[in-house]
Amino acid sequence: MLTARQGSSILGSAARPIRRRRARIVATWLYEHRRATVLVLVTILTFLSGMGTGFSLSFRLGYVLVIMLVIAFIWSRIGLSRLNASVRRPNRPMHVGEILSETVNITNNGGLPNPWIEIEEITDIPGVMTGRIVDMPGMIAHRQFEVSAPMKQRGEFTLGPLVVRSADPFGLFPNAREYQGSEHLLVYPRAVPVPDFAMAHLNLSGDAGNRRRTHLASPHASSVRDYVAGDSMSRIHWPSTARQSRLMVKLFDHGEAGEVWVIFDQHAATVAGRDAESADEYGATIVVSAVEKYLRMQLPVGYISYGSHPLMATPVRGAGQLEMITRNIATSRPEGEVSLVDIFAELDPSIGANTALVIVTASRSPDWVIAAEGFARRGVNVTVALMDRESFLDDAQRTGTAEDSNQDVLVELVTAGIRTYSVAQGLPLAHSLTDPVRDTQIASQRAHSSLHEAISSATGVATAEVSAGGGS
Repeated sequence: MLTARQGSSILGSAARPIRRRRARIVATWLYEHRRATVLVLVTILTFLSGMGTGFSLSFRLGYVLVIMLVIAFIWSRIGLSRLNASVRRPNRPMHVGEILSETVNITNNGGLPNPWIEIEEITDIPGVMTGRIVDMPGMIAHRQFEVSAPMKQRGEFTLGPLVVRSADPFGLFPNAREYQGSEHLLVYPRAVPVPDFAMAHLNLSGDAGNRRRTHLASPHASSVRDYVAGDSMSRIHWPSTARQSRLMVKLFDHGEAGEVWVIFDQHAATVAGRDAESADEYGATIVVSAVEKYLRMQLPVGYISYGSHPLMATPVRGAGQLEMITRNIATSRPEGEVSLVDIFAELDPSIGANTALVIVTASRSPDWVIAAEGFARRGVNVTVALMDRESFLDDAQRTGTAEDSNQDVLVELVTAGIRTYSVAQGLPLAHSLTDPVRDTQIASQRAHSSLHEAISSATGVATAEVSAGGGS
């Protein structure tokens, strides 16, 4: 059984959080109504001064301040009583680059006039401000205005609630009310026109952009020709036969038999840059652009990523595949713990010779390059879009060490003969994905680096000799 002392100790420990919560509420209220608090203190001091000195003017001033406080308090309490506000929000997912447009309506239906009303929609969309100040001078008044802002970053965001703030004519007691609750807004990454960077040298039986004729039957009929003795009756194209009044036979091509796998590396170690100018945002744009491009070419496209929302989608065609992948890219963040090496190991049984593999990453570790080279030796068409980490880092993220750059990964990829595109911040993606990095560029960079080190070393030696000579 608990003793009286133990029971009182438990009750006291349980009451302390409640007291702290009440203290925070009181402190917050006093801060929000600091003008009224100061005026109340002035009123008290005025009455005390009148009582101490017997000066009648102090009492009169105190009465005026009390009346003003009462009027201001009542005005603020009933100022929003007959006020209605609403906002018309978009009812569909949006894409980066589109304009968020909302219509806000506010009506005063016979309430007290408001000298000013601040209207703000609470949202976590980066860079979007939806506040405005309007006046409602009459007891019957209506205001309507448009709020628009560009969508600069993909993600799942919150719109609302709509907060209306007002105050009495003296601004002593601000008041606020919320309307219409909150809704979720999904912003998809924008697909931009990109060159055929992943399939430029692909020579598969069905994935090539130029279809080739075949004598074998396939699901893809390209044209018709006249019937020749010995042609199978199953190949006769009856609609053309009816139109031409003679037997016409279908011609077939290889169709699209290969696959495209897109890997989006969202490991936590790949984070570089912030918000719309981050490496992850650039990578998301490349991924969705590639997926949309090759699905439109009627190629089966698969996708794999292990970010905050892991997804592995086997290669299929169709708009449903694009919608599923795009939605995942919009919500997933670079918070994963699965490395590219582990992704390759999981994907290895699904990769065949008739496969194009697109890797989008900002990795700074070259451990996975050997595995990618192994895929290339098996006949897999491997393409890498490598984010230039150093160009994305801001001042707070820079360490001043070799960890800021992933140049070693770029060198390893080009040396291994893997087609690699370097993507830097601020450059158009179509430009970055046009020409892969060449061996000559790597050799030129190495020579420039060696020359710079040699000059720095020679300058240091000369400075040391001059210092030694001056000292002697």
